[in-house]
Amino acid sequence: MSEEVIKILDALAEKFGFAIDWTSANVLPYLQQLCGKYVTYEIATSVVWILIGICLLFVGKYAIGKTKYCWGKYKEDWHSDYDFGAIWLGILAGCVIVGGIIVILCQTFDIVTCITFPEKIIIEELQSVYSSLK
Repeated sequence: MSEEVIKILDALAEKFGFAIDWTSANVLPYLQQLCGKYVTYEIATSVVWILIGICLLFVGKYAIGKTKYCWGKYKEDWHSDYDFGAIWLGILAGCVIVGGIIVILCQTFDIVTCITFPEKIIIEELQSVYSSLK
């Protein structure tokens, strides 16, 4: 296990008021199992967020269809208020699609990081927990 991870874990344990006996035979296997579970959890939550991002893309596609419908109605009757609906639906569609793409990209990179360099995810989480305890 990395010395940096051990230092962070020792600092966290000190904040909570207990000490970790690193010479114990069951500490390292348990921490390795815990880290593996956390990486699996991170991958699972990223997959859920990717599914939410895909749903956002479908909502954006639906909003584009409604935008076209409103714009067509506005072209038929210039005195209607369909132009406002078309404008707002177009803005909504653009924001939802951009949001969905950003979510998908960020979570894809998160999954790649979890698969190729899981220690980075664990160290970042430990650092965020440690900084929140200060």
